[in-house]
Amino acid sequence: MPILIILAAVVASVVIWLLRAHYAVKQLQEIDKDTKGLQRRAKSTFESIIGTPLQRVNDVRLAAVILMIQIVRTGSPVTASEKTRILEFMENPLEIQAISATFERAWRYTEERRPFSLVADPLLPLLREKLTGEERMQLVDMLAKVASAHSPLSELQQEALARLKRRLVAGGPALVASRAGNHG
Repeated sequence: MPILIILAAVVASVVIWLLRAHYAVKQLQEIDKDTKGLQRRAKSTFESIIGTPLQRVNDVRLAAVILMIQIVRTGSPVTASEKTRILEFMENPLEIQAISATFERAWRYTEERRPFSLVADPLLPLLREKLTGEERMQLVDMLAKVASAHSPLSELQQEALARLKRRLVAGGPALVASRAGNHG
């Protein structure tokens, strides 16, 4: 009889412990759900002060390599022919001295199956500032050649390149009227 009482007490204490643990986890999940907005706001404030890693890129050649890698990684893993084409472009016309180190550095900025625009958009201000109109078109052409090195451009890659081209060529918005005029 005493063994049954001890066994019942152990089972009861385990059940009580499980119920308390479940309740605590549920409370933490509710708190986490309630503070999601604050977590996002804190992250966006931090990023607005310091910037995302892509926004801190200040070398236009590194930015070009990042985009060449990402245009391929958006749809599928990088093939040997695509990597060869990227390395060729890094040598000429980009004239990068430390090809291997730059490729590895650029690789860290990319992510498999990540939408191309999420990588390209933070780099647009740098590309607009540093590249001439002709160089911008050369960049889009290089990206198309890299993307089609293994197989024809996918629909996703075509749309990404068209969007990048539109946004690169568009530049900044122009003011309709001058604010410096004498108004009376």
